[in-house]
Amino acid sequence: MSSPPVPSASNASSKPVSRILLSNDDGFDAMGIQLLAGIARQLSDDIWIAAPMDNKSGASRAITLRRDIMVETRGPQQFAVGGTPSDCVILGLEQLMDKKPDLVLSGINAGMNVADDVLYSGTIAAAMEATLQGVPAIALSQRNAGVEQSDFDVAAQYGEYVIRHLLDHGWPERTVMNVNFPSCDAAMVRGIKPASLDRHKVGDQIVAGSVPNSFRLGPVIANPETRAGSDRAVMDNGWIALTALGMDITSFDTQATLKTRVFDNTGL
Repeated sequence: MSSPPVPSASNASSKPVSRILLSNDDGFDAMGIQLLAGIARQLSDDIWIAAPMDNKSGASRAITLRRDIMVETRGPQQFAVGGTPSDCVILGLEQLMDKKPDLVLSGINAGMNVADDVLYSGTIAAAMEATLQGVPAIALSQRNAGVEQSDFDVAAQYGEYVIRHLLDHGWPERTVMNVNFPSCDAAMVRGIKPASLDRHKVGDQIVAGSVPNSFRLGPVIANPETRAGSDRAVMDNGWIALTALGMDITSFDTQATLKTRVFDNTGL
């Protein structure tokens, strides 16, 4: 089912948001979070940032245990954290802020977070950590983005509208809203479309490290074929992909089967 074209943000209305916390996995100085801060300021005048000091892409849900986490103040309500994206949100909510925000925005990631990638993504992890603590969270990613501002044109133009759209409609607790912007001319974006997670990883490229007996993980070997209605397929057709990610990863179909095999010792 198609969605209507996305109108300009200036024509959008939304429920009020008093305070927003921003985080990411590309690092405090990344272009994406700078652009996200500009978008967030169109929604609230109380913006906080807690982002990793360094690039933590692929950190997933990792948290730092058994060592100190350094925090540098980079400006009013802006903090660079020497830890993972999850660390940033935990410290932001529990230590750096005097009260919790109404919304957490994570991104804008340089590159898509779709399909199997969501299991590795620190961008998704930051949003999940907020969700665990009862704060609504949205993860935003720009397909094929690099380090130039122009790489984020679609996200910059439509980010505010998408966030307002989600705030107006709401979403259940323990659910992260995952937004992926297509890499096309901004004028060619067709709208927002719900999409399922694709399946695309078939392997990993391994490259030699800088010293003997060391290795580095190279790019994922991806299946070029996409599944109809999936996040990659939707973006291929010029849509902004919207996927609801649940925090409960129970396989209910399998669980139902397991229940039929349950026994107790009375029958032994």
